[in-house]
Amino acid sequence: MMLKVQNLSFSYPKRPVLRDVNFTIPQGRLVSLLGPNGTGKSTLFRCILNLLSNFQGKVLINGVDTSDISLPELSKLIAYIPQVHYPAFNYSVLDMVLMGASAHLSSFSVPGTKELKRAQAALELLGIEEFAQRNYMQISGGEQQLVLIARAISQNSKLLIMDEPTASLDFGNQTLVMRCIKNLVKQGYTILQATHNPNQAFAYSDQILAMQGGRIIADGTPQEVVNGELINELYGIKTRVESLEEGRIRFCVPLEI
Repeated sequence: MMLKVQNLSFSYPKRPVLRDVNFTIPQGRLVSLLGPNGTGKSTLFRCILNLLSNFQGKVLINGVDTSDISLPELSKLIAYIPQVHYPAFNYSVLDMVLMGASAHLSSFSVPGTKELKRAQAALELLGIEEFAQRNYMQISGGEQQLVLIARAISQNSKLLIMDEPTASLDFGNQTLVMRCIKNLVKQGYTILQATHNPNQAFAYSDQILAMQGGRIIADGTPQEVVNGELINELYGIKTRVESLEEGRIRFCVPLEI
């Protein structure tokens, strides 16, 4: 599933947010969107998801303009995973994932065998099938994030938009979630995630988009675009990029502590 954004601009009344945004994400890539708070990342996601429709420019999925696709049809192509989710009831993990598998049913339809199998397959894909009957609110934050990813997968959508999927997770759960995300990419999923962690972007991403002031100011591989100057421009922190394992592992080190 290929995503292409062309000349995308968006303004709230008297406040421009996105300015001529352009990028392409080929199928089977993990792309990290870096940028400070308030620079337009969430607004960009809303435009891609067609939740904001009064933007200028185009969003194309496999060459098709999303403005020509109904929201029910768009949900078959693209799925959104929030940072956190607090359901109104303490659903089981399986019920949470069934919500995604049942997204294409009519309002009063009941999930059947087909939807159940799809939900179970999504849990198995992420290796969390043993959580199926547990209460969603009683599992760890990292496990909850995997459940939200499973719910998106059960929609049969191959393009996933993730808003800081490892925010507020401890180091172990961050690694768990990112490994699962990387495995999905290996299986052909296309994933765009927002993150504030340049080291995580270094470790896992195929492509990085850097956003500042509503514009894409850098687009390329982590090795091509992430350097001390970029991090300073984005976050106002002086850093340098170090490497280990003969350059195989790279990471940002703050120079001001």
